[in-house]
Amino acid sequence: MKKFLCIQLFILLLGFSARSFAQTTAPNVPKLLLTWSSNTYAPPGFVGKIMPTASSEITASVELIDAGKIVDLSKQNVYWYGNNNFLSGGIGLQTITFRAPDVAGGTIDLRAEVPNYSKGSQLKTVGVPIARPDVVIETHFQSGRFSSSPLQLTAQPYFFNAASPTRLNFTWSVNGQTPSGAENPQSLNIKFGQTMTPGTTIPVSLSVQYTDSKFLFETA
Repeated sequence: MKKFLCIQLFILLLGFSARSFAQTTAPNVPKLLLTWSSNTYAPPGFVGKIMPTASSEITASVELIDAGKIVDLSKQNVYWYGNNNFLSGGIGLQTITFRAPDVAGGTIDLRAEVPNYSKGSQLKTVGVPIARPDVVIETHFQSGRFSSSPLQLTAQPYFFNAASPTRLNFTWSVNGQTPSGAENPQSLNIKFGQTMTPGTTIPVSLSVQYTDSKFLFETA
């Protein structure tokens, strides 16, 4: 009886080793790597993915990896689609630039195809989110409380279709009134007198508009 159990255990271990060996020695499958980037604005030091917004440019590139090596696609047809709509295509067209829809929100299903590869047609689809612009009002105090004058606030725009903040108009409002102009429109200094009592709330709002369009973004 003991001899039978030992033989059975040996067979099970042998079967497991054979399966593991088969998995590690399986032939490599070709894989398309699809990447994209956007030219929208984000503050210096931002480490996240810079998202495209309405009407902004999107640049996409594709590489084919086979057996751990990059395949030369210079003589291969590469076709591009956005939400199943043909964008562009041609021999060796590994990079394209196109514009996002005119309305922010939603996602573009971006697809690249290499139909005539020797190991069969290759394709890859990724979702590209079309973000709405946003503005963060940065403060230099903790817990939303301050005790010194002046109080400094800074506007940090994200994902606007602009090369720099100089292409944006910043309009501040304090207690429902527009403060006088400042050298840096992204920053706001609020001065308050000695008559202000502890616990006083100062409502501040901000609107941002492209200098060359009617798009308006507001925050508070």
